[in-house]
Amino acid sequence: MTSYDLQGVRSQLPILNEWTYMNTGTVGIMPDPVFEQLTDIMRHYEQGGHTAQADAVAGAESAKEALAGLLNVASAEIALNRNATDGINLVAATFPLKPGDEVITSTEEHPAMILPLLAACERGGATLRFAEFTPDAEQLRANISQVLTDKTRLIAISHVSCETGTRLPAAALREIVGPEVAILIDASQSVGQFPVSIPELEADFVIGNGHKWLAGPKGSGFAWVSPSSEHLVPPAYVASDSFDPSWTRAYYQTDPAPALKFADGASRYEFGTRMWHLHAGLAASIEYQANLGWDAIFAQVADTSATVKHELAALPGVTVHTPASWEQSSGLVTFSIEGHTGVDLAGTLWNDYRIAQRRVESPSAVRVSCAYFTDDEDISKLAGAVRNIASGI
Repeated sequence: MTSYDLQGVRSQLPILNEWTYMNTGTVGIMPDPVFEQLTDIMRHYEQGGHTAQADAVAGAESAKEALAGLLNVASAEIALNRNATDGINLVAATFPLKPGDEVITSTEEHPAMILPLLAACERGGATLRFAEFTPDAEQLRANISQVLTDKTRLIAISHVSCETGTRLPAAALREIVGPEVAILIDASQSVGQFPVSIPELEADFVIGNGHKWLAGPKGSGFAWVSPSSEHLVPPAYVASDSFDPSWTRAYYQTDPAPALKFADGASRYEFGTRMWHLHAGLAASIEYQANLGWDAIFAQVADTSATVKHELAALPGVTVHTPASWEQSSGLVTFSIEGHTGVDLAGTLWNDYRIAQRRVESPSAVRVSCAYFTDDEDISKLAGAVRNIASGI
């Protein structure tokens, strides 16, 4: 049993009166207290304009502090952006690739990972190679070793598979690929559902978003860039905050033009007038969950996902594709029903049972998310619906 008031939390999520919401892995839902804070923040900035801009910027900086505390890094190493796709493109757009180079990713990546990498490889004349995703460290070593060569420059891979909810032993990557290969980890499906300490990952880049497990505003994402790896990804887009010294006409508007030097820290990737108030809302969302207790939230996600796997695996004709072990899995649970495609199954659960979930392509199945607000009734409704579908009722 969770140590926070689960039913009190659920009462602050109005959509739960209409839907069995099990799709946090796609889009999280924001509780009333955070939404009220967000609307107040937005009203203050949108209606106050420049008079409120300092407050909006300070709110965004508070999101960096909140993320830094959650991820065990310095806030100056975090750049705020719109989503994980932005973070992947931040790296893919300028990472130095040349003809003959190779990039490794996994067989279970989101298109937001694969397509920017393909574009980067096409620009640089490099090759994208695929390794089978696995929760086993030794098998991961074997899988990566099959495609790892002295031409490998970057491995870009998810901490948790968006297809099966399988958890990658990400901390093993550095030892597998060695010190010369850069590592990009997509933490979209890990931050907020189990502890993530970036230093333990020994990565060069870690990206994520606020709108899934952190239940923040849509359009709030982040990228962590190791200070020692900033030189690998110069900003593709620039403005006054990208350079050192800061903009003055006396320095930059000269003939001959001065040599440009990028500013230190991740703020070099932030430019122009932005939606600072959305990131202030992300800070509010992180604070809300922190007040519930991260350990309690992580335990709730682990317990409910274990129950879902147990309930579904016991049903005839149902296959659970997510590992049973919590250490090898996550709050995402993927399952299929014999004789049903993922598209059809997802449509039936959505239209006939009002269960919000997501279909996956490989395997042809459905993925549900067990979040901090998931309760026994949600699990019972899901299991009952799956039982009926599998039985042809």
